[in-house]
Amino acid sequence: MGGKEDKKVEGRVCQCEIPLNLQVDKMYEKIAEYLSGLEKEDCVEDGVYEERLKKCSACDRLAGGLTCMECGCFVLVRAKKKRLHCPRVGGAEW
Repeated sequence: MGGKEDKKVEGRVCQCEIPLNLQVDKMYEKIAEYLSGLEKEDCVEDGVYEERLKKCSACDRLAGGLTCMECGCFVLVRAKKKRLHCPRVGGAEW
């Protein structure tokens, strides 16, 4: 896929095209860069974002502090997007 690696978690793939093989500090930089490119109308307000991240951080399906094991997405990205919801099977948190 265009030289970029897919983020696969239990058969699921993140669509934000951030390579998995980055060091953690570079990963956070790339996620911040990606988030800064999102249209404001596509994003939840900061308070909603913080609440979503708080719920994600307490979830047993969070891997490495970054990845949702339900969908394979980076939680910092998924929680910011207004059109997305918590993918937890059997009980979405937000």
